[in-house]
Amino acid sequence: MSVATFMNRVAGTLMTSTFLSVANALSWAGFFLLLAVVCLICLLFLYLLLPETKGRALEDMSTYFAEITGDRSILDVEETLARQTSNPGGSSPEASPARERASLVSTPAEKIPQDAHIVGTLA
Repeated sequence: MSVATFMNRVAGTLMTSTFLSVANALSWAGFFLLLAVVCLICLLFLYLLLPETKGRALEDMSTYFAEITGDRSILDVEETLARQTSNPGGSSPEASPARERASLVSTPAEKIPQDAHIVGTLA
């Protein structure tokens, strides 16, 4: 995130420091035509190279990008979770952290206060 912010600041600095000299060299119409061409190139990049994520779960997208980039850590976690869900009654040592995590996450309805929606993320 900090790299994106830094690059945003660099691009903004370049645009503001070179705007008048480039606009005088190309004319105002030419400069804004140049900006339109840059926007079209960005649009083509987004349309052609980025995948559609509408209707896909976040877990599916993280697996998809892990396969593209070769990130084995995410793929290993997904495989471990798949083994745990396929063998829920087994006594493997890997299943106990998942059960412990599920017991921490699941809260019975009688323990949730009636005004939990007022507090925000209490429930």
